[in-house]
Amino acid sequence: MKTFFYNKYVIWLVFSIFLIIAFFFGLFIPLIKPEVSSVMLLGLTLALFLFQSLFILKISSSGLENRKKIGVLLQHFFNLFFSVVIGFSISLMESTSKYNFGLVMIPLLVVLSYIITDKYNKSVKEISYDQELEEGTKSNKPVIEFENKKYIFSINSLVIFAVGTPILAFLIFFFFDTEAQYWLHEIVVKQTIYLLNLFFDMGVSANYSPIGTHHWSFDFIGNAAGEPLGSISFETFCTGVQAICVFAGIIICTPHSQDKETNKDIIWRKTKSLIISSLIFYVVNIIRMLIQIELYYLGYSWDSIHVSISAASSFVAAIIILLLHKWIPEFIISIIYIGTLLSKRFKLLKESKKGKK
Repeated sequence: MKTFFYNKYVIWLVFSIFLIIAFFFGLFIPLIKPEVSSVMLLGLTLALFLFQSLFILKISSSGLENRKKIGVLLQHFFNLFFSVVIGFSISLMESTSKYNFGLVMIPLLVVLSYIITDKYNKSVKEISYDQELEEGTKSNKPVIEFENKKYIFSINSLVIFAVGTPILAFLIFFFFDTEAQYWLHEIVVKQTIYLLNLFFDMGVSANYSPIGTHHWSFDFIGNAAGEPLGSISFETFCTGVQAICVFAGIIICTPHSQDKETNKDIIWRKTKSLIISSLIFYVVNIIRMLIQIELYYLGYSWDSIHVSISAASSFVAAIIILLLHKWIPEFIISIIYIGTLLSKRFKLLKESKKGKK
């Protein structure tokens, strides 16, 4: 078998070092004099990206076509870019938990770096359909065909999907609902305020208090009519992370087909689905908050607009389902597969009862 890179674990280690260096560039360089920090940060980041690009071109074999070389260059570049942005953001944050932003996100970028490296390191081995499904045929499991691919799932993977999805979604939300992760509150609040003042010029500001239940709130000078407005407290549900948690649980726990040809790129497809669905939910949530706060500023009741607009924004879940069906058809097919197994089981029980009579 021919591989595109040398030892993928060594390559992954090098990319991880690049990410960590980029993170510390973003974290510490803004502490230097303002007139030189931005120039240094830009220059060092570009130099690190150039060095990383040369490294990728050096280690990639002639078997990797140019289109894929560009793909791996861009994907590792964005990984490096976000590492710098995370470090730079922490240097500007106020939350007592701001360093947890890096502790959570940098390991995720390191994992993503491995997935990217592994994706381009694999060479696909042709496997016959008969050989792959021999086990499924012997066990008399149903086989679902979709877009010229074969789907057959183990019972254990289906149980994990049914039971593990809600448990994992709850655990992820519980993690982000802890005070140690309130850095997420600050990021969402400050981005929302920046856009509110940019587009609507309403003079809203962020108020931070490290004590109490709600550390962040929106403070208003007054509404559009000049009347005083109270502040709006911010909580974890306002970040929209609960929707991301639900789909993260679904994506991670979705079972893999036992057909290797169908299953060969499932990790990459899951990763792509998780990243894009999270970004969509995040952007939609920011837009939802902009609309709600603008309407509140214009004089509408907060209770009425908060409930109605939050409900209306849930249509994005339908878009995510369509994306999942495109990139992870295993999600819908596994549900159909469970129904097929149950139907088959009931049919056997029914026939068994008839035989006894």
